[in-house]
Amino acid sequence: MGKAAQRRRSGRRGERRRRPLSLTFCDIDYERGSRAHGRGVAEAPPEGWLIERAGLVHADFDGERLRITGDELVTGCHPAGALINALHGKQLVVGHGILTTDLRAAAMVTSIPSQLLDRTIDTLAFAHRVRGGPYPTGCNLDDLVKENLGEVRRKPRFPSSAPGLRPGGITGMSPDRHNADPREDAALVARVWEAMVTTRTLAWGAGKPSWTHYEGDTRPGTPAGSADLDADHIDELVGTKPQVEAAEWATRIQAEGLIMRPTRPNGDALTLANLAAAHIPAPEPVRLIADILQAAGEIPADRVLKAEDLYMACQYLGVQQNKDVRYRALTGDNLTKVLREPVAWALWQLTHPEWSAAQRYWRKEAQTSTTACIRLEELKKERGRIRARLATLVN
Repeated sequence: MGKAAQRRRSGRRGERRRRPLSLTFCDIDYERGSRAHGRGVAEAPPEGWLIERAGLVHADFDGERLRITGDELVTGCHPAGALINALHGKQLVVGHGILTTDLRAAAMVTSIPSQLLDRTIDTLAFAHRVRGGPYPTGCNLDDLVKENLGEVRRKPRFPSSAPGLRPGGITGMSPDRHNADPREDAALVARVWEAMVTTRTLAWGAGKPSWTHYEGDTRPGTPAGSADLDADHIDELVGTKPQVEAAEWATRIQAEGLIMRPTRPNGDALTLANLAAAHIPAPEPVRLIADILQAAGEIPADRVLKAEDLYMACQYLGVQQNKDVRYRALTGDNLTKVLREPVAWALWQLTHPEWSAAQRYWRKEAQTSTTACIRLEELKKERGRIRARLATLVN
C-alpha cells in the first residue's frame, strides 16, 4: 500500500473516532394506582409498579459538548412495550434509575432484550456505587442536579406526607405530580451525564440513612461530597465498557431481588422477578376473566387484549395478589374466588383509562373545590356499582 493510500486510510479511521456518540436519555412516569401507600401498607417494589409513559431526549456527544437532536413522548395502550421498542437499536441509553426501577417494572409486562442491557447506563446505580455507603440517598436526581448543575429540579419530589402516613395521605395513591412532562427530567439526566463526563467529577448531596425516613428524622446520614471519576468510570458512562450493574442485572434481580448493593434484598421483589413476563406464560386465568367481561359488554368489544394487557392487569393488583395470579398462570391453576373480583376490576380499569383519569382529576380538584368533592363522591359510588356488577359476573 502506498503512502498516500495509508494517509487516506488513517484519515478515515480518525473520522470514525471523531464520529459523535448517539445517546437517548430516558425518564419514566408510573400509573398512580400501581404504587399504593397507606397506613400499615408496605411499599411495593418496582416489580409491582406499572409504567404509564416515558419521556425520551435524543442527543449527540462529540467528546466536549452534548447536542440535543430531538425528543419524544412514549405512551399508548402498551407503554412498556412501546418504550422497549423505542429504545431498540439506540447506541446508548441513559436513565436515572433505569436499571434500578424502570426496567424492573417493564420486565413484568414485556421482555427486556439483553442487547438493550448491554448499552444501558443507570446514573443512580452509578452514583450510588461511586459514593459508596449502604443506601442510595443523596444520589437522587434532585441532589445530583443541585450538586452538579447548581440548579433546583422543577418536578416536585414528595416527602413523607403526614406523620404515620406514606405519600398520598388518605387516598392510598401515589401523589399527583402536576402532570409534569417526563422529557424535562430526561433533559436533566442528559445534563448531569454531560457534567460527569466533561468534568470527570461526580458530586452528591447529603443523604439520610433510609429511603423511607419520616420528616423530622435527625439521625445522621451520608454527608454531601464529591469524587473524581477515573478512566474506567468514564468508559462506563460513554458505553466503551458495560456498566457493572447492567452486566449483572438479570442475575441480581432474579437471585437477590435488587440491583444496587448493599441495599437490603426484598422478598416480594425476588418472587415477582421470577414471575416476570419472560419467565411465565401469558396469564390465561386473567384472559378467562377478560372473556367473561367482554361477553357481558364490560370491556369494549373491539378491544383485543394481548399478552402485555394481561400482565398489565396483574400490575394493578396488590403485591400478594399479583404474585398469586402470576403463580397460577405458571402452574395452570384457575383463579380462586378471592382473586377473581380484583382481577375483573383491574381489567376494567385497564380498558377504561378515561374513567381513571377523571377520578384522578376530580380527586385533585376536590382539595380546593366543594363542587369537585361532590363529583368525587359520585365517582366513588359509581365505582362501588361497577365493582358489584363485575363481582356478580365472575363469582
